[in-house]
Amino acid sequence: MQNKAGMPPKPSIQNDLLGGKHLHDPVPSGDELPIHVKIESAYRLFNRIEQELRSDKEFSRLLKDYERSIELSQRIMRELKLDRDCAFCATQVPGGGCCGRGIEDWYDIYTLLLNLFLGTAIPTKRLDPNDCLFLGPSGCKLRARFHFCVNYLCPRITKRLNPQELLELTTQSGAELFLAWRLESILRIKTDTSTLKTCLE
Repeated sequence: MQNKAGMPPKPSIQNDLLGGKHLHDPVPSGDELPIHVKIESAYRLFNRIEQELRSDKEFSRLLKDYERSIELSQRIMRELKLDRDCAFCATQVPGGGCCGRGIEDWYDIYTLLLNLFLGTAIPTKRLDPNDCLFLGPSGCKLRARFHFCVNYLCPRITKRLNPQELLELTTQSGAELFLAWRLESILRIKTDTSTLKTCLE
């Protein structure tokens, strides 16, 4: 299903956890802005706060834990051959995959920021006009990903995996997303409203 702008509707959990505005946190996320503006804003904000956050012991520790968690998620995907299957479906099957154009608009400035802290450049050119901006020939080019991109398993995958494999994969996805949430919470606290608004302009 698509909205009037032709984009897939954003999963509602985004407003509650990883990408929308927290109830106790009035800091905006630039959620409503075009993706190219959010990318430019993320780079500007990164240049402003990188040094402070690199010296923050809790943030640095969580970032290392998050990086290891992403690597573990990717290893499990490889062992189950899901990385190969998902990349093929997304890039080779007409109308296939869950990485279509418009998915990139679900991303907010904080998830983009996490990629920069992980040393991941944010793509600005599409592989195909109908694809998500962040999709590459081998899958997603980002390391820190939107919760839907980490969590979603299509029926073909869930039918192929046995219960133990499915449990291992979903448990690890949850661990990865929990660390992302903790890091984004720190980013929101450390980013004052006036600084963020300036970077979003």
